[in-house]
Amino acid sequence: MRPMAGSNSRCSSSVALPRLALCLLTLLAAAPHRAAAQWALSADVTASRFSGGSSEEPGGRSFRPYRPTLAGLGVEKCGRSLGIALHGYYASASLALEGADAVVAVKSALDLYGASMEVSGRLATLGMGSRLMLYAGPLVEVWRLAGETSRVRGGFAGAIGLQVPIGNRWSVIMRGGAAVSGSPFAAEDLDVGFVPRPLWRREVSGRLRYRL
Repeated sequence: MRPMAGSNSRCSSSVALPRLALCLLTLLAAAPHRAAAQWALSADVTASRFSGGSSEEPGGRSFRPYRPTLAGLGVEKCGRSLGIALHGYYASASLALEGADAVVAVKSALDLYGASMEVSGRLATLGMGSRLMLYAGPLVEVWRLAGETSRVRGGFAGAIGLQVPIGNRWSVIMRGGAAVSGSPFAAEDLDVGFVPRPLWRREVSGRLRYRL
């Protein structure tokens, strides 16, 4: 990849993130109140696999984040069947050049800072108080490239999860899902012959949730 510089990108991301966080927190607090509504805190770990990001024309090798582990924290306002949550997450990722036969990766070349606004709905109630849940909502991510340039990208994520209670207040949620966002690269970040592509990821996560 080319050397990357971008003070303007860093400035725009530092301004956009506080505004976005304030907006999401306002929406979270303004969620419809019901007598049964409760607050909860959560922490999660997510294993991700990426595709897209960039590709060589015509077809061939691609630059993309390589198998990072995301760590996140969240706050949720939940009712009996619906909930709304704000989650933040971070990952340090390798940057991989992947072809048909081999992968070359540079460790810790990318930093990912993300926030998602997530609506959850109960699909089914299972035995022992377990619930099958659907999660969906928008996200915004800041990719910091090579410690220099920051790119802000928006996207959408969805997942299905199994929520299993542990005692009165604790529960464990196992989730599987996918997300799509804009490429973490701009055209000037890439070598000649590569073009930015939407970034897709598949992910499996474990979440520990505490009801206040």
